[in-house]
Amino acid sequence: MSLEFYEEVARLLRAGRLLAVATVVGRQGSAPRSSGARMIVTDLGETRFSVGGGAFEALVIADAREAIRDGRDLEKEYRLTEKGDGATGMVCGGRVRVLIEIVRPPAGLFVFGGGHVGREVAGLAARLGFAVTVVEDRADYLDASRYPAGVRRVRAEREFASGLPEIPPGSFVAVVTRCHKTDLSAVRHAVGRGAAYVGLIGSRRKIVTVLARAQELGTPKEALREVRAPIGLDIGAETPEEIAISIAAEMIAVRHEAPLARTVRGARRRDRGAIRSCDPASVTPIGRAHGSRPRPVP
Repeated sequence: MSLEFYEEVARLLRAGRLLAVATVVGRQGSAPRSSGARMIVTDLGETRFSVGGGAFEALVIADAREAIRDGRDLEKEYRLTEKGDGATGMVCGGRVRVLIEIVRPPAGLFVFGGGHVGREVAGLAARLGFAVTVVEDRADYLDASRYPAGVRRVRAEREFASGLPEIPPGSFVAVVTRCHKTDLSAVRHAVGRGAAYVGLIGSRRKIVTVLARAQELGTPKEALREVRAPIGLDIGAETPEEIAISIAAEMIAVRHEAPLARTVRGARRRDRGAIRSCDPASVTPIGRAHGSRPRPVP
């Protein structure tokens, strides 16, 4: 397969496109292409390259689009005949087996805050296959030497007042900025956009303060219910590295729709109720459940 094919797949994935790759994996008799021929079908029905053209290819495209909608791979045999089961209306007389594989773009992760925790989250998430963007208003914390290659860096205006990146639906958001003011700006920007995950770091009092203030400023209560606070799985994490592991583990559970992701949400129902009623005494802090601790200084 040509380098051009892989470059096109990479280009489309970087653009956030969901793809199906159709590959001829077997043939009998007369057929337009040999095994190994490939075609890209996008979520909008656009195509790149070819598995043979004509009515046969049109059927493959239709099946690829259905596979994208269903979210499942598909292997199917096409008969290049005018009649019979699986017939394509062609007269070649052969048979072609095609494997259709779904290729998803990497999940986008927006890390608001490039301090100790944000840096560790960005580095770990990049190794876990997330497309990471770090958002900071301090230039020194966006230095390329702090992050793995490929991590996007966005400079926001002072205290995250503006210049924040668009959050596409399905994205992941980790709010780990240096103070409640910047956390507030980040949370208000992130919720209500269809993100798969929005997590907020902090003590019980800070979480309540940020979310209550967001509601006072007009952020809908329903949108604020998206926020997972405190962020991460409760593993007793203390260091930035440990906290990053707890956050990454929670994001993985959400990404794979693991039962743990639902269990965690259920376990936090009491916390969410306390947050909505602004009762700091009822919110579980990050780390140990029996007391708050200061977060690592950015």
